[in-house]
Amino acid sequence: MGAETGNDGLGGTGQRSETSLPDSDASGSVSSNGAHGSTMQDWGSVHGLSEVKGRRRILIVDDELAIADTLQLIFKLQRYDARVAYSAERAVELIAQWQPELAILDVILSEMNGIDLAIVIKANHPKCHVILFSGHTNTAMLLEEAVRKGHNFEVLAKPVMPELILERASELLSLPDEPAYD
Repeated sequence: MGAETGNDGLGGTGQRSETSLPDSDASGSVSSNGAHGSTMQDWGSVHGLSEVKGRRRILIVDDELAIADTLQLIFKLQRYDARVAYSAERAVELIAQWQPELAILDVILSEMNGIDLAIVIKANHPKCHVILFSGHTNTAMLLEEAVRKGHNFEVLAKPVMPELILERASELLSLPDEPAYD
């Protein structure tokens, strides 16, 4: 898993790896049984290496590190299995290994934009729901082009309130498993 370098949201440059955060309880503290007597599953969970069984899988794709990491933390605190990719290309790699049930995608990304990524996801994983979000004015133009090609996506305006995105995610994940654009 590669690391990406970018703005850390605080005016500096930070490095983040595109992996999941360690599993945490509702208070946000990482669970640990100590070095002695812990199982491999406990170790893997503490180090973010194991998939959390029974949790809904959410992929967050945004090249703004602070936004992506904050959304991941918000979903993890709500007991979702949330993972982050800081580019569309990395998201495609991650999806090949780990299939999310919901992808939350920024529209404006470097290289491949979020709408094109949404089309790829829906073509290859039709049961994965997609929510797009954007704060850019040229999003409307990209959406119009997608509609002309037969694709219709929901777009939330940045900044998105955590309650709104959590509510929308819950609604989409409670729908019956049937392929449909969201």
